Order: sequence, then C-alpha cells, then structure tokens
Amino acid sequence: MKLSSKARYGLYVAVELAKRYEQSEPVSVQTLAQATGVTEKYLEQIIALMKKQNVVVSLRGAGGGYRLRQTPEQTTVGQVLRAVENDLQIVDCLHGECSGKCNCVMFNLWDKLYENINSYLDTISLKNLLEGL
Repeated sequence: MKLSSKARYGLYVAVELAKRYEQSEPVSVQTLAQATGVTEKYLEQIIALMKKQNVVVSLRGAGGGYRLRQTPEQTTVGQVLRAVENDLQIVDCLHGECSGKCNCVMFNLWDKLYENINSYLDTISLKNLLEGL
C-alpha cells in the first residue's frame, strides 16, 4: 500500500498544528505552506478534508486559521490519514463495492489487514510523533 501525497501532506499539516497547539492562536494556511513546503492551494484542499472529518477546526477573521480539534495526545495518525485518504480503503470490496472478483478468503485477508493497519495507526498520537515515537 502506498500513501498518496495528500496523506503525507495531511500528516505534515497535523504535525505542524500539533507543534503549535499550546499557542492559543490559529495557524494560517500561509504559515502551514511555508512550514511544509506545500502550495497553499493544495493545502486548502487537504485541510478542507481534515475539517470535514473533524480533525481540525477553522477560525475566521483577522488572525484566523486552523487548529487541531483535539489535543496532540488525543489526535491519532489514523484519524488524520483516514480523513484525507478515503478512509484508508485498501480495496474496494471492503466497503461494499466488490467487482465480483473477490472470494471469501481474499475478503477476510483484506479485512484483517485493514483492521490491523487502522489499529496500529490509532495507537500513535501526534504527540508520539513529535517525541520521536
């Protein structure tokens, strides 16, 4: 399984927001773009997905920007990646879109792999990442 650039950049954004969490000020897209090296336009798309899945909140107005919805201790890598990476869907048949080529043995394999990946990613918080795991 290969994660998209959207997933990697989403995690970079989340880590940057975690670094700045103790500051009560929201972080602008411009600041996030400078910190991550990703264009503002692409970050806006990624952040919109993170906002839709309640990973981040936006604050409007002068000095507005984004913050993590929960603390870095409470926000997991799994939450961030699922928000931007189509629920970390590894194969279509796990979500009822089977092309008829899957058999029960394969379904169980993919399902167990999906569960294990998500379980592992949910054990790692953004704080863990900042501390080097």
